[in-house]
Amino acid sequence: MSGNKTIVTAKFAALTGFLTLLVCTYYLRSEVLALSHIRFSADELRATNDLKRLRESYPDRVQQHELAMKHYELEQQHYQKMLELYENSYEEYVKRIEAEFKPPPLPVSPMKPDPPEIAQQFYEINAAFRTRKNQYFARTSRLNWIACVAALMLAGGLMFLLMFDTVGVRWHYLAALLLSFTFLIGPALHSILSGIIGFLEEPRVY
Repeated sequence: MSGNKTIVTAKFAALTGFLTLLVCTYYLRSEVLALSHIRFSADELRATNDLKRLRESYPDRVQQHELAMKHYELEQQHYQKMLELYENSYEEYVKRIEAEFKPPPLPVSPMKPDPPEIAQQFYEINAAFRTRKNQYFARTSRLNWIACVAALMLAGGLMFLLMFDTVGVRWHYLAALLLSFTFLIGPALHSILSGIIGFLEEPRVY
């Protein structure tokens, strides 16, 4: 009877450790998603602001297109004239090249400045990203010890069952132990997630 209780306790410890590690893994994933969401919210704000500016400048862009077409026609005429000089009067062609004879460029349209509330929103998103990223590493430093205890419970429970449970199917325990080391206990997954967060750059402010 005592042996059965020990086996049940080992199974309970392994199950508790497995579920705890699973929760830790999904917590790390949720942080990656949260930080990515904050970063992409800046991209969404930037895209919305650019689209608004584009719609507001539509009449100016129509006018610029008409001027660009006239400038193109002027350049085309210049090209034809220079081509004719090149074929018929090479010396005159060289003189005009040296004199930098070419149509003047179009005037550059000024850039409309963004309202101050847009810049404030970008800075708020940037600050929220940096704060959440710092909180992530502060929390995971504590979460790492919880995951360590859970890993010991899972690995210890499965090892105990593998060695002393003569009634159960031992290859089940061995398969569970290998899968746990691959996906939960081993540092690969957690290191990858932490590395992703570490390399995530804060949203650009402009």
